[in-house]
Amino acid sequence: MIGFMQKHKKYFIITVWVSTIAFIGAGFVGWGNYNFSLTNNAVAIVGDTKISFEKMQREYGRLYSIYNQLMGGELDEEQAKKMGIEEQALNNLIINALMLNYAHDLGLRVSKEEIIKEITNMEVFKNNEVFDEGLYKNTLEENHLRPKDFEESVQESLLLQKLNALLDMPLTPLEEDMLKAAYFVEDWVQIKVLDKEDIKFVAKEEDIKKYWEENQDIYQTQRGYEISSVSVNVKDINYNEEDIKKYYEDFKNQFLNEEGQVLPFLEVKNRVIEDYKDSQAQKEALKEYISLRKGENQKAKNSIVYEGDNRYGVEFISLLSQANEKETLKPIKVNDSYITAEVLKIIPSQSKTYEEAKNDAREDYVSFEKAKILEENAKKELVNFKGIDVGYVNKDTTEVFKGLDKNESRDFINQLLSVKKEKGYILLTNKAVLYQILRQRVKKSDIISHNLEFLIQNGIQVKGRLVESEFLEYLSKIYKVVRNSKN
Repeated sequence: MIGFMQKHKKYFIITVWVSTIAFIGAGFVGWGNYNFSLTNNAVAIVGDTKISFEKMQREYGRLYSIYNQLMGGELDEEQAKKMGIEEQALNNLIINALMLNYAHDLGLRVSKEEIIKEITNMEVFKNNEVFDEGLYKNTLEENHLRPKDFEESVQESLLLQKLNALLDMPLTPLEEDMLKAAYFVEDWVQIKVLDKEDIKFVAKEEDIKKYWEENQDIYQTQRGYEISSVSVNVKDINYNEEDIKKYYEDFKNQFLNEEGQVLPFLEVKNRVIEDYKDSQAQKEALKEYISLRKGENQKAKNSIVYEGDNRYGVEFISLLSQANEKETLKPIKVNDSYITAEVLKIIPSQSKTYEEAKNDAREDYVSFEKAKILEENAKKELVNFKGIDVGYVNKDTTEVFKGLDKNESRDFINQLLSVKKEKGYILLTNKAVLYQILRQRVKKSDIISHNLEFLIQNGIQVKGRLVESEFLEYLSKIYKVVRNSKN
């Protein structure tokens, strides 16, 4: 990406700055057929602002270019459609139009002199540090832009800059204090850990059955698939020296060192053998797939596979779950074999009988009751709570507390820093942690000064996003948005 930016600097700058350049280097990019029932060839009208077909086309081309670069030049129209680039382009233009309407209503304007100054100061149009009109026109022409359209975009960008300057909202002193409190305050804490596993509870048969009756929808048999399948094991593939040498010569660019140089055959021979066997297994599996799909495969064996069967792996089970009956799946590697399968029958899940669900229901019921007892015990012990000191705790604390593992300690700290009571309990998955905050303090001033600027900048960004979201919602209520219908 850096190389591309340096090589095409003059194009990249224009693209980023005014968001108008169509897909550079690949010609014209189309983006679907719109039925223009609105006036003046507009794809949408926002307040008094019309969004033209040409502007939509440029914005789509700009986004297409960006995503295409990120995907290494592999983006096509079908992928772009799935990614929603067209809708994103229209939404971008609608947001700009909302803000431009508001800027005009506020009385903000951009003079011709400001536009000229902005363009003539752009390095991309300078030759020996001086604005070159010929370079300006040639660059726009190479990017399929008319000067009128480019200058209009510059005008809009300058207008939006003026509006953004008015909407710029730095953090207030109170908000800065809140950030300091959230990130730099630490608590001196006493804790006591209660473990659900220490609770003795014997479940009665009638209570288990009642629990199952109330929750029987969650006790289902696993969905199953009756399949006819063939597998080709990579280990069963035979080879000779000539085979693997030929494979190496055909695919030697896959065997490179860190400097990008091709490694000698003898140095990578074992890798070549593995890759050769794998590729041959794939080819054999594809033959079995074609034969199976035609109903001519004599090697196929019938079996039943249930979801949750770890022998087949997540990917194979996922493909089965998306398949229809009588559909044949293309080969997929499971452990050391390539499996292709035809789905003969889908076996739907169904509610388990009490006898089938009894063990799971007992376990769930006991866990449920222990959790209730755990919280009741926490409330009782909190009355005369005496814990152990764990020192000062803050968001950066990594200590593992006695009675808790690493994840439980982290979970406890995260919840503790958001509590409003100086004394209470925090429920974890299998434990309750009683706590008492004895005192608070702010971290040393040098830590605050070192991190505060970074924290404030992040706070301003978060506040800006919140303000922008509310602002756009407000604008959408005062300026009517009419989108054109698409065929």
